[in-house]
Amino acid sequence: MLFTEHGIFEVKVEHNCLHVDATGPFNEELAKHYQSAIEVCIQELESGDWHQIIILRKLSLFTPQAETVLIDTLVDRKKRGLDKCAVVFIDIDGKSVVTQQLDKIYRTAGVEHQFFDSLSQAKAWLKD
Repeated sequence: MLFTEHGIFEVKVEHNCLHVDATGPFNEELAKHYQSAIEVCIQELESGDWHQIIILRKLSLFTPQAETVLIDTLVDRKKRGLDKCAVVFIDIDGKSVVTQQLDKIYRTAGVEHQFFDSLSQAKAWLKD
């Protein structure tokens, strides 16, 4: 059965960083669209180590199917040079639940990560 995408996102590359701004919740269809949308960005970045900043808004939870897709894409990104990920919560709902789910996702994929409440904190952490 096909479903419409739940969630929205924007992606861009700035220097050696993939920037993602997303509003959830997210389903498998959106996760697959996201996977293909960031492919061009990753090709631009994969010549060396790079990192990512993910800004999440609202109830940014993943369905179990979307979680699986995200783990697979993170494993692939790590193989292609992803060094670490800063996750920034802005106007987030269910912060503790979202944090638990994302922590599990990033740990499963083996990607170093940290959670922040401001973009400036996230950028400072990535510079260190």
